[in-house]
Amino acid sequence: MENPLLEIALRRRSVRSYKNTHIPDEVLDEILKVGLSAPTSFGHKAVEFVVVRNPETIRKVGACKTMGGSQINGADAVIVTMVKTGNRRQAEFWIEDGAIASAYLLLAIEQYGLGACWVHIRNRMGQRKTSDEEIRALLGVPNEYTVLNLIAIGEKGELKQGYTEQDLDKSCVHYERY
Repeated sequence: MENPLLEIALRRRSVRSYKNTHIPDEVLDEILKVGLSAPTSFGHKAVEFVVVRNPETIRKVGACKTMGGSQINGADAVIVTMVKTGNRRQAEFWIEDGAIASAYLLLAIEQYGLGACWVHIRNRMGQRKTSDEEIRALLGVPNEYTVLNLIAIGEKGELKQGYTEQDLDKSCVHYERY
């Protein structure tokens, strides 16, 4: 049975090295449309993105995380995933909402043959404050938002073997009961 989404999911691997190639704005726009289509709790659509393309700003965003932030350096774009957490209902499922939108982005990025890497920000430390606080200050993000992660995007500078269906552990699937 043909399953194009499975084929994309099997190919998708984290990429931390990028070629110096510009991603056309039209491609980035199509990727973002997919992220914006992700479901959110109660239909709040509380997930928003800041797209960073300036290499110096990308470096500064990465420096807002003491460990692991430098892996976005060299990416042509970085998408900052943030979720509005200003009211109790939005705050209850903010992590899930942001993670679903980010997963959609990762699959869309792979669909275009580009490389991407999720860089975790929640509960991470920056140079003086939390990574979230430092990124929000750097990018002018209002206080009622919380940054979940960064997604670095670029032309793949490293090639990783995709997974196959044989790599899937189907014993992890249970029906009716464990």
